[in-house]
Amino acid sequence: MKPLNVRWKLTVWYGGVLAAVLALFGGVVYVVMRHQFLERIDQGLEEELSDVLSEVERAKDSAGLTEWLNRRFAHHEGFDFEITDSRGRPFFVNPRMIEHSLSFAGAPAAATPRFASLQAGSPARWRVVAVRAEGPEGPLTIKVGRSLASFDHEMRELLFTFIVTGPITLLIAVSGGYFLACRALRPVSRMTQTAQRISADRLNERVAVDNPHDELGTLAETLNEMIERLEHSFTEMRRFTADAAHELRTPLAVIRSEAEVALRSSRSAEEYARVLENLLEEANRLSSMADRLLFLCRQDAGLQPPGQEVVQIDELLADLVANLQLVAQEKGVDLALDRNEPCQLLGDSRQFRRLLYNLVDNAIKYTAAPGTVSLASRKENGLLAIVVADTGIGISAEHLPRIFDRFYRVDPARSDENGAGLGLAICQSLVRAMGGTIRVESIVGRGTTFTVAFSIPRQADSFPARCRNASTL
Repeated sequence: MKPLNVRWKLTVWYGGVLAAVLALFGGVVYVVMRHQFLERIDQGLEEELSDVLSEVERAKDSAGLTEWLNRRFAHHEGFDFEITDSRGRPFFVNPRMIEHSLSFAGAPAAATPRFASLQAGSPARWRVVAVRAEGPEGPLTIKVGRSLASFDHEMRELLFTFIVTGPITLLIAVSGGYFLACRALRPVSRMTQTAQRISADRLNERVAVDNPHDELGTLAETLNEMIERLEHSFTEMRRFTADAAHELRTPLAVIRSEAEVALRSSRSAEEYARVLENLLEEANRLSSMADRLLFLCRQDAGLQPPGQEVVQIDELLADLVANLQLVAQEKGVDLALDRNEPCQLLGDSRQFRRLLYNLVDNAIKYTAAPGTVSLASRKENGLLAIVVADTGIGISAEHLPRIFDRFYRVDPARSDENGAGLGLAICQSLVRAMGGTIRVESIVGRGTTFTVAFSIPRQADSFPARCRNASTL
């Protein structure tokens, strides 16, 4: 059996609940109306019985009582009377009872009034009240009855009304519910049609948002945000592919041209050596670029999770500065470690070293002599902030949002460098993988500052034992 769609599920549930409510409502109304009608009938019977009892109590002899009863109740509208003596012989019966051969013999009698519903001689039912009272010449059984024909007729009409109008009402309500369900889910159909049209070449389309404040509007906005992220990712992927092809084309063109020139005519050993050196240089550049691209791809795919070891950051910074001092001195840049607070972090020491090496090397590369590159680490608000600042050429504001993009290089100031524009992208990828944040501040002509922040564990004892015993470098 084919499963119902959402429209029919909503309609069936709505119809079932409404049917239960209508049945409950009809049953309650029927029972309440029946009870109220019987109460009114019993109240009328009790009033008539009270009139008869008052006359019986005042009567001095049977003849006078009979005369009064004939005059007062013989032709009473709506009520019938039957009074018998202690032997069950009729003392008084109104003519209508005699004509229809009715008898209330089955009605119980006692010193207090008792009510009963009887089938008295015909299909019609009767409501009877009976009581035993003391008459002028002995005990009498007084019974007052009223036909329930009109009552039963009204109850049947009420029941028929519920039986007829209930299904009609349910049918109309279910039809309206299905219409409303279709109307309410119409935006979902439009979302489905739009989603079916969207492909890698049509990511510019968006789902229509009729009402951004309801649930479907929120869903549409969420889908649009997802499509926008996909469009951005596809754009970045296309741009990345184009940039990678462009970066790879240059060294390949150099290698090809060098090889073609070398093969055109015979050359000396020194010339062939120079050509081979150029080819080796371009090959190393290609190899470095391939390694960086492979690293970024593995990071994006989660195939290179960071290690779990205790890293002594202050020792790592001191060792890094010592290793890069010679590089800085060759360029006439002063490299200094201004502040280095002792701190341990849980992570991969090789990735920490690669991150900080890229930032410091980048700062040295773009700082002209006599310039300064400074490192500092400080603890604040449960975070360890590592700051790499330089007095280099700086980055203009329009380039800052994109400096972490792959293959992005600020032109023309940095175009003379041999980098492929992947260093800062690798830094950002490393920081994200280790759960930190990185931000940059720069002023053209005054320098650039990179700040990397990581959460500090509350205490060293929180590190696993296998991590506490690991090497820091």
